[in-house]
Amino acid sequence: MKTFGIDINALAREQITGTERYVASVLDEMMKIQLLDNERVVLYASRQVFNDISLPSGWEVKILKWPFKKGWTHIRLSLELFLRTPYVFFSPAHEIPFLTGRTKIVFTVHDIAFHLLPNIYSAKDGRRQEWSVKRAIEKATKLITVSETTKHDLVEHYGVDEARIVATPLAIFPDKFRVSDEEKWRVKEKYHLGEKAFVLSVGRIEKKKNISMLIRACKKAGQECLLAGSFGFGEEKIKEQIADSHGLVETLGYVPDKDLPGLVANAFAYVFPSHYEGFGIPALEAMAAGVPLIASDIPALREVAGDAALFAQPNREDEWVEALMKIRRNEDLRNTLIEKGYERISHFSWPKTAEQTWHILRSV
Repeated sequence: MKTFGIDINALAREQITGTERYVASVLDEMMKIQLLDNERVVLYASRQVFNDISLPSGWEVKILKWPFKKGWTHIRLSLELFLRTPYVFFSPAHEIPFLTGRTKIVFTVHDIAFHLLPNIYSAKDGRRQEWSVKRAIEKATKLITVSETTKHDLVEHYGVDEARIVATPLAIFPDKFRVSDEEKWRVKEKYHLGEKAFVLSVGRIEKKKNISMLIRACKKAGQECLLAGSFGFGEEKIKEQIADSHGLVETLGYVPDKDLPGLVANAFAYVFPSHYEGFGIPALEAMAAGVPLIASDIPALREVAGDAALFAQPNREDEWVEALMKIRRNEDLRNTLIEKGYERISHFSWPKTAEQTWHILRSV
């Protein structure tokens, strides 16, 4: 019997972001693909992450309880893999445990922003991510990346053999973001949006996401902006800027998944000013919701959005001011971007990503 062990402990986190959505979505689609006669899947987590879900035949969840806040991966999961070693261990969103037995390892690298732009991370977080990726490069049989951009970065900056890396682009479920007028109104009422013509940014409010530049650009353009997400590295400066924006920039805190489609659909435009991304799921969400996209002119967002976005250099505040003014004044441009966005999202599919992932796991 060939056992595939998958670390799904990312789903035990209370706040779900892009990485957790990747794990949940690709896992859901992988479950729809029939196992072969000699295959079984064991999902590892520190607590129950599925409620009222019936797993397919051959799939099981193994709850590895751990009483401490830290150490689950490198102690508790390590022990499990050492004592009951699967044929293949897949880590889609975490680190490789210290002990893995003689299992073959498949590891997903989401980005290497910590390596390319170390100043946008805390020193501690940067060191941890650098260690994690270097260890994955050393231990993994195959590396999965979420974009061709990250694949190229691994080859160029870490000298990884291209044959060891497979890019499996991320996706969304488009119908989730085609919301009704009633749902848009519910979210508008819940978050007291009123009749604001706001631009929206969803994600951690931190230095990596280039939020300081966005706030300055919105102030110069006189553009209302909503930031949905929890604060991260660099929050002190960002909070000062928000307080000094005279109400133009507001924060909503973490927005749960059930409210996200309605929030995106209410936006006048979606803004994605990041210094670096490994992929960029919010770009697809905006396009699916029929919302014009303004994005940083960086490789990953070019790869995702194609010609369905208005691009601006992440360090050129003047370009962002111009883009904000243009999207507000040019109705034809807005409509063109919306139509191109609808077409663009058809290139990305979770079922396809799941099929690619299964092919990788079965080929190692």
